[in-house]
Amino acid sequence: MKITANAIYSDVQAKMNDFNPPGFATTDAVVNALYSINNLAGYPEYSALHYRQGEVNLGITYQFTPALYTTAQAGVKYMDDIDSSPYGDQSGTLYSGAVGLGYKF
Repeated sequence: MKITANAIYSDVQAKMNDFNPPGFATTDAVVNALYSINNLAGYPEYSALHYRQGEVNLGITYQFTPALYTTAQAGVKYMDDIDSSPYGDQSGTLYSGAVGLGYKF
């Protein structure tokens, strides 16, 4: 019997505090309305991201014969969205599992 396992944890934080791109000039009213950098003044921490995520997996492979084997895997992943982000709340948990039967030719 062969057993495999892994665990992962990360705490990620990123934000853009200052946005000063080089200026551009256009006479198109639609482009000026949609892409005006002046509107960004209302978002001092535009794209502020802070989340924690983790993952745990466990797998087992059992050899019945040198050619015939079975395998099983189970895992759980979670994400905790600490700060509200422009993408909405990304918090959640995912459970996964698989069972297989194999034969080596």
